Amino acid sequence: MCSIKKRCPVKTEVMLMSLFEIVREMLSLPRVQITMWGGDSKQVYSYFVKPHPRYKVIRNKEWGVGLLPLPDTFEEYLRGRDRQALRTNRKRCLSRGFYFNSFNPAERLEEILDINLSMRDRQGKPMHPDYLNIDCLRQYCSDKPLMYGIFNAEGILKAYAYAPIYGEVFVFSRLLGHGDCLDQGIMYLLVSEIIREMIDFKQAQGYPLWAMYDTFFGAKPGLRYFKERLGFKPYKVKWRWIPTRN
Repeated sequence: MCSIKKRCPVKTEVMLMSLFEIVREMLSLPRVQITMWGGDSKQVYSYFVKPHPRYKVIRNKEWGVGLLPLPDTFEEYLRGRDRQALRTNRKRCLSRGFYFNSFNPAERLEEILDINLSMRDRQGKPMHPDYLNIDCLRQYCSDKPLMYGIFNAEGILKAYAYAPIYGEVFVFSRLLGHGDCLDQGIMYLLVSEIIREMIDFKQAQGYPLWAMYDTFFGAKPGLRYFKERLGFKPYKVKWRWIPTRN
């Protein structure tokens, strides 16, 4: 039996191997620079580049950032063997009467709250109380005139996302689906349709160039799988902020 006072040699070896794998993965990440501007991008930029709350020697959103370079067409995005799960889930969702649309969140607060309350835990963690209080939701949505959602055949909101554009990148800032509908592909349809919207923006105005879905490091295996099936990969990012676009 391992001593309480002394670290078990086997556990120590496993921890060192895991640390080695993490470091090796970090050093092998592709590196990109992304420029941010517009809206409240300065505040978001400051959050991205401040010291990580746990690992003080690195920046908050620097290593393992989940990114997808936006292709020129939506058809290109859906193409390829690695997008088979995406295509299958989209097809299933659409065949069951779900559809995508933008909406004013202030007009759908009760439905948003119902989605938030549909699961006690998300990714192994309890939902934050602010997600479960209608007044907190009203305050959060007060300066967000547009969100994206998936609606069922009766027109009831079953998944939603806030995805603001900050210059060269748009960010999935809040992304949640109703627990009773997750196995029907609603999140695949929601994310892919938002990417379609952003590709249209890119064609019209030249940006955004990237989609960001938080980070890979620390994500549960199921969430990593979901991100990968949608085309996201981990990157090391150098963030740059400018007041306005040249």
